[in-house]
Amino acid sequence: MIYRGAGWFTLFTPIAMLLLVMWLWPDPSVKPGDTSLTQLLIGFGIGSAINVVLGFVLNRQVHADGVRHHFFFMPMQWPALAIMLVCALIALLK
Repeated sequence: MIYRGAGWFTLFTPIAMLLLVMWLWPDPSVKPGDTSLTQLLIGFGIGSAINVVLGFVLNRQVHADGVRHHFFFMPMQWPALAIMLVCALIALLK
């Protein structure tokens, strides 16, 4: 498995946030159902930021059953932090 515990949130939360941003803040410059780069970066950035905080909170202590919250065999906050930094870098360069 590529995730353990709540590690699946690493993919789910950014996608859910993107859909929420598309619904709450539709971009009039794109066709309905499409997304702009701004919406993509905002949705993925906010979703990944949520995962970074969630990962630090969930992986703070070792649970009694030994479950750690991993994504691709890394604690879930680190891949989420990488996604968030890539979104910020693309936003700064654009």
